[in-house]
Amino acid sequence: MKSSSIVLDAQDISKSYNGKRVLEGVSLEIRSTDFFVLMGPNGSGKSTLVSILAGTNSFDTGSVRILGNDICHDRLKARKHIGYVPQVNFCSDFLTGRENLEYFARLLGLSKSQARGEIEQLLKMMDLSEEADRRVAEYSGGMKKKLDVATALLGDARILFLDEPTTGLDPSVRKDFLSLLQEINSRGTAILLVTHIGEDAEMASRVGFMIEGQIVAEGTPEELKEISGLRNSIIVDATPRSKELLLLLASLSGDCVVIEKEASIEMICEEPKKIIPKVVSALQNSGFDMHRVEARPPSIEDVFYQLTDCQVRGEVY
Repeated sequence: MKSSSIVLDAQDISKSYNGKRVLEGVSLEIRSTDFFVLMGPNGSGKSTLVSILAGTNSFDTGSVRILGNDICHDRLKARKHIGYVPQVNFCSDFLTGRENLEYFARLLGLSKSQARGEIEQLLKMMDLSEEADRRVAEYSGGMKKKLDVATALLGDARILFLDEPTTGLDPSVRKDFLSLLQEINSRGTAILLVTHIGEDAEMASRVGFMIEGQIVAEGTPEELKEISGLRNSIIVDATPRSKELLLLLASLSGDCVVIEKEASIEMICEEPKKIIPKVVSALQNSGFDMHRVEARPPSIEDVFYQLTDCQVRGEVY
């Protein structure tokens, strides 16, 4: 079992904008082995928090330490160990991937020989070696995000902060990107990823739920699922997708919450095995084309809704 040490220690972080409190006494500890996903709806304060932890935003009260270095009083020492990937791609479209990495390596003060070796390793890790000498303007969205991550890992980054990194990525690209982050984590870099997408949290070692500027629950995915009391839910794939279909499903049981997602409709309820026959019968009798109706274990997104009574995405009926 890998030993771990505290990389990030944030205590009682509060922040206001124009008199409105957006963070309220947030405390968070990240260890070197952690792949931590902070999940919450848009507007919950996630991006503000991660920008503070990464040292690019100020805060009103509290403290942030990176490997024991105070991010305000020992700023250079703390920032030396931080890699930060904001929502917007920051590498220049006018340069090649390699030129971007060389530029940021110079900013970090890396020697040419050190930079050359790190750049080659990072390009290989990101599977960008063959694309390294193409202009970034020609990169796909997934390739640009990988290049941003490579840039953030230059130097002595011990913790990597990522703000909504999978937004806009195709499902297969998202899956590959998250697997890449797992590999980075396994090599000794702590990960803190913020997202509103439940699938992003499934492979995390620890998850935090954030609502209205506060972390309201935290633990391993298994611990949070246990706390939620949820078991299975029902996945429904039927056409045509319409409000009438959603209302029909919602009418089948008073204890079911029906959520429309990108690829299917999900029914969260206490006893899905008893509800499935009703779903099948209702779809057949109402003229909908039924492609799939099946039970599945609770997802992190289900758990989030159960523990917070708040949707991270989708529409609830």
